[in-house]
Amino acid sequence: MRFRSTLGLLPREPSLADEARFLHASLFSRPLDEEIVQRYEAAHHALFPKETPGAVARIVALRLDVAAVEFALRRRHACPELSRKIQILSYLVEVRADYQADFIATRREPVRAILVLLWRILGAGWKLVKGECLVRFYGLL
Repeated sequence: MRFRSTLGLLPREPSLADEARFLHASLFSRPLDEEIVQRYEAAHHALFPKETPGAVARIVALRLDVAAVEFALRRRHACPELSRKIQILSYLVEVRADYQADFIATRREPVRAILVLLWRILGAGWKLVKGECLVRFYGLL
């Protein structure tokens, strides 16, 4: 099954490995280990055994901002499988030493922490606006 976008036919339906790589690239700034790809595929087959290509495949094929789209869809309680897939990928990488800094604060710097928190709040507002625009433009609901 091919997806139609407002820009025409998409090149092809993304594989689970493509999906894992794209979600990882959207969330983390390092290369993805192939072992994690294999574990993602295994977890996907266990948790989504009868999934048909849908919104997640379309988001990956269109190369949309995953964090922004997920934020907008989560607020509407739409496409919970995208949130679950992001959680699965996060669970798979959080136990690795390379990702420690992404999940655990290793330094006590309260002033810096407050500034980062304020910056993230502003960033969340931007992600929500961007996600709402992407959801509406690409008809993801």
